[in-house]
Amino acid sequence: MEDRLSNLDENKRLKIINSAMEEFSRNTYKKASTNRIVEKAGISKGSLFNYFQSKEKLYEYLEIFSIRAIADAIVERVDWEEPDILRRIKDIVMIKLEVCRKYPYLMGFSKRIYENKSMDDLKATYEKYVPHIYEKVYHENIDFSLFREDMGINEIMNILIWTFEKMGENYLKRMESGESIETHEIADEVDRYIKVLRKGFYR
Repeated sequence: MEDRLSNLDENKRLKIINSAMEEFSRNTYKKASTNRIVEKAGISKGSLFNYFQSKEKLYEYLEIFSIRAIADAIVERVDWEEPDILRRIKDIVMIKLEVCRKYPYLMGFSKRIYENKSMDDLKATYEKYVPHIYEKVYHENIDFSLFREDMGINEIMNILIWTFEKMGENYLKRMESGESIETHEIADEVDRYIKVLRKGFYR
């Protein structure tokens, strides 16, 4: 992805991205206002269109950015030698939440983009920009012999994904509403769920 903001200092870049994501997450594309974006970002409208040429180009940039911001962080920061899927999922939950602290409207914007699309559509989009990301996360170096023999692997994996996706979604909603949440609070809750899941699904 061409990063049209790569030459800006980090603070200014964050203001532009977060202001634009906030506007597009709160409004449909048609009703979203570039005037409100530049006002919150503290830049001129001319500067915005110098970076993106049009509202459409800005939206397209954010679509790709919203995918890459999380996927790239996961690829870079996860311990891919960790064989325990529960530990890996905990790492991913924490990575996602830290990315969303930096970009607080990222999930709201993502929901706006994918509100009428299926999970398969979402996976296909991720695969387009970060190939094999799902296979890497849920299969690379994972030791499936840790699971009980009397349970189906696919069913277990779906339960794990749904559990932690929902947990992450709840925390993001609380953060979007302005609630201050400490990282250790999230980590403690994840650990409690992992303890229950490990007892139910592991040997």
